[in-house]
Amino acid sequence: MRYDDDIGTLTGIHKGRREAFGRMGVDTLADLLRLAPRRYEDRTRAVPIAELEDDGKPALVIGRVTASRAFRTRSGISILEASVRDDSGTAVARWFYRGFVPSALPEDRLLALYGPCKTARDRLELKAPEMERIDDETDGPGFGRIVPVHPRTSGLTTPVIRRAVWEALPAANGLPDPLPDAVRAAQDLPTLGDALAALHFPESMQAAEAARRRLAFDELLVHELLLARRRAARGRLQAVPCRFTETVHERIRARFPFELTAGQEAVIAEITADLERDTPMYRLLQGDVGCGKTAVAVYALLGAIAAGRQVAFMAPTEVLARQHARTVSEMLAGSRVRIEVLAGGARTKDRRERLARIEAGDVDLVIGTHAVISEDVRFAALGLVVVDEQHKFGVRQRRLLVAKGRGDGVTWPHCLVMSATPIPRTLALAVWGDMDVSVIEGTLPGRSPVETWVVRPKEGKRVMDRVKGELAAGRQAYAIYPLVEGSEKVALKDAHAGFERWTRALRGHNVGLLHGRMKRAEKDAVMQAFQEGTIHLLVSTVVVEVGVDVSNATVLIVEHAERFGLSQLHQLRGRIGRGTAGGTCVLVDRSKEDTPARLGVLAASTDGFHIAEEDLKLRGLGDLFGTRQHGRPAFRAATLPKDMPLLAAARKIAHAITAQDPDLTRPDHHGLAALVTHRDAAMPESGKQG
Repeated sequence: MRYDDDIGTLTGIHKGRREAFGRMGVDTLADLLRLAPRRYEDRTRAVPIAELEDDGKPALVIGRVTASRAFRTRSGISILEASVRDDSGTAVARWFYRGFVPSALPEDRLLALYGPCKTARDRLELKAPEMERIDDETDGPGFGRIVPVHPRTSGLTTPVIRRAVWEALPAANGLPDPLPDAVRAAQDLPTLGDALAALHFPESMQAAEAARRRLAFDELLVHELLLARRRAARGRLQAVPCRFTETVHERIRARFPFELTAGQEAVIAEITADLERDTPMYRLLQGDVGCGKTAVAVYALLGAIAAGRQVAFMAPTEVLARQHARTVSEMLAGSRVRIEVLAGGARTKDRRERLARIEAGDVDLVIGTHAVISEDVRFAALGLVVVDEQHKFGVRQRRLLVAKGRGDGVTWPHCLVMSATPIPRTLALAVWGDMDVSVIEGTLPGRSPVETWVVRPKEGKRVMDRVKGELAAGRQAYAIYPLVEGSEKVALKDAHAGFERWTRALRGHNVGLLHGRMKRAEKDAVMQAFQEGTIHLLVSTVVVEVGVDVSNATVLIVEHAERFGLSQLHQLRGRIGRGTAGGTCVLVDRSKEDTPARLGVLAASTDGFHIAEEDLKLRGLGDLFGTRQHGRPAFRAATLPKDMPLLAAARKIAHAITAQDPDLTRPDHHGLAALVTHRDAAMPESGKQG
């Protein structure tokens, strides 16, 4: 058995299980052995049946089957029941199935059972325990040791994964270590073979953590080496410089009806310096809600247009794209800048005419949704790409848009991506390390404080009174729902039912409904009516999460707030308090268990960086950024921000290695080169601009 063998070579891994492993990114024994357990269970000691306690806590029992039967209930549930005896007494184990009746267990079979114990019908019962047949009582992956519990997916059970790892472990014996000896010694890390064995079946929790730390370091070092490779590759690309002369600066500033903040000025200086270079800018712009990211993006795009280049501005929703178009059009009223909006639903003839103008260079700024990256959209001289809410787009989508700038086959456009999920700069550099990072410090003047309530459903009258009071004062409100329509599968409040409820409750006021399934004309009409104040309360899904600007809105209610991430709730909260009247954000917690500790983070803080950090701790890096869909690192062993010190060490070593051996051709770097190549192939950005 070899380390790079296919997972399907293991016993019991049939086609269905092979496909399930594939969904987890596990195709080889190497992938399997690097699949870090999410937790461990101490099964070092079997509990005599006579000592089992009726406390619902899991326990390990080893005993022989004395009797067994399988039967189906009237409700269609199949039950397997077995009496198990050891030297101290007898207990009953019960398993429940749907769709088939299992076979009874043979008498005298020796089993290891692990599960919760309760007293039922005057006898001790192990309810649906994990079961492992014992042929050699001294050895087995599921008992007599600290046992791993791996992440799993549909089609795979925990025992199946554990048994596969147990069988694959010998492949790690004598495995060449990709880490140079000097690096491993400096970081006090175990060898790879020892780490893989201790990762899955450790002798102690300290050994498990040391193994996890070793594999986490491998992941972080490879990630940092890959980012360094990509940065170097981008440094060899060409771009058309966009010169910002004093005249250009003056003309741009004259278009802003407000003073830029110090935070905006600082990042504008960074961005304009990038745009003046003959290598493509690839910069992340981030900042808290209300910091003025859009104004900075407009400054950059006006400079590119002044240099004779076209600009593509891609937003995640049609509502936001059209709002950007209105904002920019108002700022540029009377100018010679030609703007087109590309979104779904345009008539064929109208769209054809717009595309012809873009391709001929008769359009300076194209603002749109995914429609901007359609195959038939061609630019004459695309010089700058701006992507708003970058985490809402796949890597492939960003890459397609950037590639449209290669009309001459030589130069690449500059690229500015914006994120409304602020995270500390050090973590941003880890996640987006192939980009330069700009952070807008502070918020715009004039934004009023927003009070945040976390309420349970029984407090509905208090919420309704606040809404009615604000509407009576001539202000407006949002009510946000997780679903468009009700579902039998998920018991959640939905926007359609909410619209009917609010309409009945707010007689004399106009209630509107907005969601992503509506036609463009309907959405535009609703948003225009809300912005003009003729709709008093807008019932919506998260289509209003970012960017939508109605300064008269002072109340925002989020139904099923427990279903949303903290950063997303913070973005929703940013829809209010945009005027001078302040606001109230109401988070309705409908969970079965109270979740005030989590939602209380929002009630206690308006600092988006702090909130995002808490979100990271609770949901992980992948969930916060959507990285599983959008190409950023979904680490298996490393956990950020917990492993930030390890990341800092990996970054430092990666920079040193890259400076000495940029192509990783030295013999002691061959193992690292193979890991970097494998990682590069697995990530869709794969060495390309975008």
